[in-house]
Amino acid sequence: MVYRGKDKPTLEITLTDGQQDAFIPSYSTLDEIKGFVNVTPHAEIKIDNIYITFECVVKTYVEKVGTASASNGRTEGFSQALRLVQPIQETAMPESGKVEAGKTYTFPFEFAVPQQLLPKSCDHTIDNDVVRQAHLQLPPSLGDPLTSVWGKTMMDDMAPEMSVVSYSIRVRLTSGREEKTGKHIIIAEENKRVRVIPAVPEHPPLMVLDGKQDDYRLRKEKPLKRGTFQKKMGTLVMESTQPSSLHLPPLRSENPCPVTTMATINLRFDPASPEIQPPRLGSLVTKLKVATFFASKPMRDIPNRSTDYHYSSERGIYVETVPLSSRCVMSVAWVKHTPPDTPPRRDSTKADSPIASSASSTAPAASESYIEGQAYYTAHLVVPITLPGKVEGNSNHKIFVPTFHTCLVSRVYALDFTLSCHTPGASVTVPEMHLKLPIQISAEPNADARPKISEGEAQAIARREAAESLHSRNIAPPSPAYTEQAQLAGVGPSSPRYAGSAHFRQSRDPSPDYPGPPLGTRQSGDASEASQGLPPPDYTIQTSGRPNVSSR
Repeated sequence: MVYRGKDKPTLEITLTDGQQDAFIPSYSTLDEIKGFVNVTPHAEIKIDNIYITFECVVKTYVEKVGTASASNGRTEGFSQALRLVQPIQETAMPESGKVEAGKTYTFPFEFAVPQQLLPKSCDHTIDNDVVRQAHLQLPPSLGDPLTSVWGKTMMDDMAPEMSVVSYSIRVRLTSGREEKTGKHIIIAEENKRVRVIPAVPEHPPLMVLDGKQDDYRLRKEKPLKRGTFQKKMGTLVMESTQPSSLHLPPLRSENPCPVTTMATINLRFDPASPEIQPPRLGSLVTKLKVATFFASKPMRDIPNRSTDYHYSSERGIYVETVPLSSRCVMSVAWVKHTPPDTPPRRDSTKADSPIASSASSTAPAASESYIEGQAYYTAHLVVPITLPGKVEGNSNHKIFVPTFHTCLVSRVYALDFTLSCHTPGASVTVPEMHLKLPIQISAEPNADARPKISEGEAQAIARREAAESLHSRNIAPPSPAYTEQAQLAGVGPSSPRYAGSAHFRQSRDPSPDYPGPPLGTRQSGDASEASQGLPPPDYTIQTSGRPNVSSR
């Protein structure tokens, strides 16, 4: 029997963790979600159980576009990434199984935002274990307009409607089972949306393959000319590396600081002849590319090339561009370098690491047209990267979530730099040069986030710490097994390193006229050390046929 209208029980979810007055309750990793559920039936009904759960659901769909109308359609994806169930005590339920009309029944609940998902959340085929580890990380809320907020202002998280990651507290009342399927019959249900931004640490930089298998480009070479039909004046090289991540402040921070990081762009100009001067720089425009990858079937790898997601019936991509800054860099000065401080030429046959040849220097590697022994010029641009915040009077608010990857949805970010310059002695503007760097957005946990342990676990930890503090420690000279002579190949008086054993003995043995150490000093091997309780020498070097020579 399904109750509808006035006979349907009323369910009310109330939070008691300090966010009951929040416009949208927001949580991070290890935060506790506390509250209670009030059940008020309007008629005497029989219930089997009440289920209170904390759930994360990922929904996607991909529009299938074809030339024929019959081939058009939609493929959908669904994944329940998280489902925590609150145990209900038997004493909280009526013994008869029936609830009285007009009486309110209260059921408390308490959840903790986990640090990661269970392995069963990602049980599909993958290419490597790195993908599995990424898919088991807790995703942030995305694409849900009810949770994309900043205070009481609705924000745009730049996610398409084709991908949604939502968290909620759900309550279900069940009574009996269906005859055919055996599923529980839900007589009433209610849910309360919450926002979750998990703590995400900064990960190591990506291995970029210079645009051959991904969308990124860390190095760009451009031939420069004075005009369309003029001779080549040189080659301009633009190079950079992945900057540090953008750290989002904790959700509960009262006065969050601007989210910022720094990127360094290294320039090099290889002139075609010694008398040619480097070009005059113009402007540097910085943009943030926000890419959301989604699929109706689980993804086997980490998405890194957008062309793989175009015109597909099972996956898609949505990209938005956020302008960050536009700076004039005309005042940046070039520095002239002459051999022998020339970095090694870049090997064009090794394109897997385009900046490996200049890893030890901030100057980019030489271009393919560089003339050996000729002078070149370098310049460096330090670019601050700051995420746009909430601006009063601006209705187009943007909100950023950490970089994440799930089985169906991924969010990645990239920095797009556009540099313009002008050739000397001409008014022709050189075509712009572009770099596209990967960048990660990480998130800090709340300051009071702590893992919750049971009383038995706390007692076990206390007993272990007490046992370690009372454990006896043996303070004595090392055993003979650790004081034997070590035979190292190529080391000793007979080796080339110690050629001339007389010099070795002279440098180590005191002369007969040596009066001894000054007063108040220690001499290794002196019996007075043992009598004074002094520790033995740090280490001992012993050579064949020689007495022990201590060194500190």
